[in-house]
Amino acid sequence: MSINTIAIVTAMMQEAQAICPAPKSEAIGKFSTLSGKFTKGTNYRCIVSGIGIARAAEAAAMLCAEKPDLLLSIGVSGGLAPGIDAGSIIAATTIHSDIAEFNSWHETENDLKLRNELISACGKIQCGKLITAAKPVLTPQEKLFMFERTGAMAVDMESIAVAQAAKQAGIPFGCIRAISDDFKRGIPEESLAGVNENGQTQLSPILKAIIKRPGLILELIPMGRDYSKALKALGEIFK
Repeated sequence: MSINTIAIVTAMMQEAQAICPAPKSEAIGKFSTLSGKFTKGTNYRCIVSGIGIARAAEAAAMLCAEKPDLLLSIGVSGGLAPGIDAGSIIAATTIHSDIAEFNSWHETENDLKLRNELISACGKIQCGKLITAAKPVLTPQEKLFMFERTGAMAVDMESIAVAQAAKQAGIPFGCIRAISDDFKRGIPEESLAGVNENGQTQLSPILKAIIKRPGLILELIPMGRDYSKALKALGEIFK
């Protein structure tokens, strides 16, 4: 294998923990990192950026300075295309952006070669267009509009920034996303408070929201099941 070291950007700690086996934990500046070795012998460093473009760009730049053989953006995403169920894995061949200062990314032959070399399951998973948005896409109506406008299979809030950092540093890039909410699933706005700016989960704001609106729990339970499916799927990609 030509890949000795990879670097990974995730937005949330739960994503990182799902991906990384037996990690060593440390901090680099304001970011938490996990590092170790995958079963095939590849060394990794995973940085938890937190949510959004600005933090993802900063985290990716720090990893690029270490000159990995491959930089990856991995995590959960909202599904946009019909037929893409929760727990489905998508490998990006193109990432478009709804944010003006970021140009689209297109997978090169070398990106594809390294992705397939590292992740044997890539031959079995769906590949296609993703989009990075500046803010969460919460309702089925918003998801449908974005799908019809862009043709993207799924949406996230970080990947295009990681892709741009890799391109500027001359490092091959890949993006793997697990669907945590399909195109029919609405996301209650209160749930966004469950993750802080560092990508750590926080239960207290969710409990306060449930006290204010008890019916919220009926929305959170199926959403939580689908999120668990996505995390489980992420845990399989390097096996």
